[in-house]
Amino acid sequence: MKENKIYVLERMPILKAIMNLAIPSVLSMLVSVVYNLTDTFFIGKLNDPFQVAAVSISLPLFTLQMAMAGVFGVGGGSYLSRLLGSKEMEKAKNTLATSVFSSAVISVILGVMGIMLIPQFLKAVGASGETTIHAYNYMLYILIGSPFILIKFALLQLVRAEGAAKEAMIGLFIGTGANIVLDPLFIFVFNMGVTGAAIATVLGNALGTAYYLWFYLSKKSLVPLSFSHLKLRWSCYKEIFTIGIPASLSQVMMSVGNTVSYRLASDYSDIHVAAMGVASRIFTIPTFVFLGISIGVQALIGYNYGAKNFERMKQAMKSAVIISLSISAFMTILFVLFSKELILIFIKDQDIIKYGTQILHAYTYAIPVAAVGMIMMGALQAMGKALPALIVSISRQGIVYIPAILALNKLFEFNGLIFAMPIADFITTTMSVIMIIVIVRNLKHHQIDVDPAALDNISIGFD
Repeated sequence: MKENKIYVLERMPILKAIMNLAIPSVLSMLVSVVYNLTDTFFIGKLNDPFQVAAVSISLPLFTLQMAMAGVFGVGGGSYLSRLLGSKEMEKAKNTLATSVFSSAVISVILGVMGIMLIPQFLKAVGASGETTIHAYNYMLYILIGSPFILIKFALLQLVRAEGAAKEAMIGLFIGTGANIVLDPLFIFVFNMGVTGAAIATVLGNALGTAYYLWFYLSKKSLVPLSFSHLKLRWSCYKEIFTIGIPASLSQVMMSVGNTVSYRLASDYSDIHVAAMGVASRIFTIPTFVFLGISIGVQALIGYNYGAKNFERMKQAMKSAVIISLSISAFMTILFVLFSKELILIFIKDQDIIKYGTQILHAYTYAIPVAAVGMIMMGALQAMGKALPALIVSISRQGIVYIPAILALNKLFEFNGLIFAMPIADFITTTMSVIMIIVIVRNLKHHQIDVDPAALDNISIGFD
């Protein structure tokens, strides 16, 4: 099994290797989409706009949890892939142990601090009336479950980093399956509403965490997980933080950006907040598909960058962009033609359907942009390019998005609010493409011996 993973990363033909890594990752991300939509779907069946709004305004909190886990999951995973490529197994063992231990510690700190700050957060997003009560209950249990949520997300990225895309997918299937079963049980049978949805989410994450720990402890991984390998060294943390902090800042900025957007939407009504929440969750479908392709190809890019096989690395990036753009054409047509029907899946409230459809139509413009942007961001992280990754990360949801949403909302009101995201995505994707082209052209073309069959003749302008 271990030799097969190395073959996929080193010598398997590029398109076949991407399919081998990306298909399980895309399926994993589609499972994540289902996971992400499950609470909204079942809460929507209550046809209570206040509970739907409560789940929606809690999204920035969940995003912040992913950001904290991403420091050690994405950062540790990037470093782990490069260490495997350069055959430094002892450092790889220490990196894995350090990443898991650190994510566990930070999860407890975030949970305790988060519970103390829930009232301040609700005030910041402009929650009011009945929505506040439901949101408080939902957030409380999500924060109590922080250790399971953060550790699962970190382990997921670390498992993917060694090319174990199938195992990463299985863990997500387990967690999502549990959430789908438990959500209606807690929400409807036990009549717990959004509180039940939060408990189901935590239990699903706990089961996913258990599976990933089993994967490591059963010695099926390339790198064994043992705290006997744990040595808290600054050199290791430096490498993890170099990529992990920019990746985390992207999620933090997303959390801030979502908080600002929901705060502005709340000035119109709770209906607008609920509509934005439903539309944003639906838009995760194309976003997560592209993210799945990006994650699948990251191990391939990082491994070959570490091995100095730059030609294979470039071919992986090119092929991934072509695949993502092809899928984006289908997704764009789907969203243009069936926006209303997509909203109807989740809720029957006519006002939410009206505004939700309007939002999805605006978001459609971001689909092809996201297809390219996700691959570019993944490539920057996989190569360990800290500064470019940081610039793009804080721009997409922060430096570009937040000023855009504030300015456009002031100038064009709700229309400006919903078009800020596609405009910000276009600007930051353009930045990342330019950065990748410059980085690739400046690489020393130090080429190792590779089976010619492993290289495909695909070109879209990175040469």
